[in-house]
Amino acid sequence: MGRGSARPAEPAPTQRGAPVTASPVAPRTLLGLPVDGRPVVREQVQALVQVAGWQLRLPEVAALGHLRRPADRDALRLWLLDEAPAAAGLVLSLDMLLYGGLVPSRFIDDSPAALAARLETLVELKRRHPGTPLFAFAATMRISNNDVAEEEKPYWAAHGRQLWLWSHELDRHACTGDPEALRAAAEAEAAIPEAVRADYRATRARNHALTLQALELVDQGVIDRLVLPQDDTAAHGFNIAERRALQQRVAARGLSDRVLIYPGADEVLHTLCAHLVARLEQRPALRVAITASDPAGLAQMQARYEDRPVLQSVAAQVAAVGGRLVEDRREADLLLAVHTQGAVQGDWAMQIPLPLASRGPGEPWLEELAAWQRGGGALAVADLAYANGGDPLLLEALAATLPLPSLAAYAGWNTASNTLGSALAQAVLAQGALATPAHQRNLALRLAEDLLYQAVWRQVLRIGHEAVVRDGGHTPQSLRALVAALFTGPANAWLQQHGLGWRVCEVSLPWDRSFEIGLRMAPTVSPEGEPSSA
Repeated sequence: MGRGSARPAEPAPTQRGAPVTASPVAPRTLLGLPVDGRPVVREQVQALVQVAGWQLRLPEVAALGHLRRPADRDALRLWLLDEAPAAAGLVLSLDMLLYGGLVPSRFIDDSPAALAARLETLVELKRRHPGTPLFAFAATMRISNNDVAEEEKPYWAAHGRQLWLWSHELDRHACTGDPEALRAAAEAEAAIPEAVRADYRATRARNHALTLQALELVDQGVIDRLVLPQDDTAAHGFNIAERRALQQRVAARGLSDRVLIYPGADEVLHTLCAHLVARLEQRPALRVAITASDPAGLAQMQARYEDRPVLQSVAAQVAAVGGRLVEDRREADLLLAVHTQGAVQGDWAMQIPLPLASRGPGEPWLEELAAWQRGGGALAVADLAYANGGDPLLLEALAATLPLPSLAAYAGWNTASNTLGSALAQAVLAQGALATPAHQRNLALRLAEDLLYQAVWRQVLRIGHEAVVRDGGHTPQSLRALVAALFTGPANAWLQQHGLGWRVCEVSLPWDRSFEIGLRMAPTVSPEGEPSSA
């Protein structure tokens, strides 16, 4: 199954805006479009796929736009058509193909007809390569609940909270009939200019219509598997009404075996690549058993930014990677350790503490994990106590109980579904290769990014240097230098202390802000056995 094979050649660099020419690729190659160029959704997925002995070819970062700047979609179309003949399978973000990225999908002003024409690229790919599996994904447009327009239309700065409330309460009334919800919706609606309301509803209607067209392509056999993740959502809203409509259409067309709808977004390239590799290698479905550090809390939790109980998100993400849940642990290929602290998540990025006194996992659960590993079982950890970062108390307790380098996966970033999907994808793609340097690098990177940066040093940066970070008193270069100076030394000391074998050698800020980070890793010991100076 290609475990531990040599690293594939890197794609040749390209210039932004120019058509990307085809280049020779290895036969075990997937071709993809990520939602944007951030490392977590691009190069980190390539690194996961590499562990399984496959290459994931993606456009160069410069070809994928930057935050609000859309990608050159015409160039991407030509690149796909040129590269597809050498690919064993395709995994494509429709947000990138149609809108130039996930963020531009919320505000780009192309006409429905122009966007529908871009969707025809999928038809052309399938016509040219009918035997090549084509997996695709398209996020249902989120509704942010704050007055921040960085990733939205400009009017979000003045009316974001009101738009969210109008959406949430109107849908809540539609579902429950609660007259108080209707009153709150009317009050919020009255505070939003009519032109803003009309524009926002028109944008949502346009994007929803394109998603329905993508469903038609599933029905026609053009798309073999389609994921429609719900990006940053809540229990009610216009986006949830759209989700219900999509679910009804999927059920009516008998497409439930080929279309999945669940919370998430940034992790979908991870999970679809894992699923596709397993399918192409004809692996049996990965059997996953769950164990919880806080079973009562997990059973009650609905994670932040999601619209359903977190246990339903677990089941959806297991299905997304092509696995199946099993009750009997003796049948499992993987034990998924889900960590929570109570029924409500904290949030590092929003500085929301846990509602209960923070506590680490109990000794019996930790011993259960250690015993599973001693018996030869693969162990993946999904750290859900907080959104937007891991739980330091969990990692402290884990490190005292079992060797961290022995994990099949760890994740604790952004939303619960981002964490769950990426951890499961990492475990699927690393089967049989846990001791390889490539897997160890990926594991060290996730720990450094999710735990050390998101949960610890990002807080130090934002609280201790608030004037620099929040008030814009910096250039991109000076902010990156500050992050690197604060983070690199302590992170490498922690990685060395826990025997991870890799260190941070370069820090970047892909969108010139403190929220996300890019890390380059180097082995702490060179192949000749000397300490690495890279």
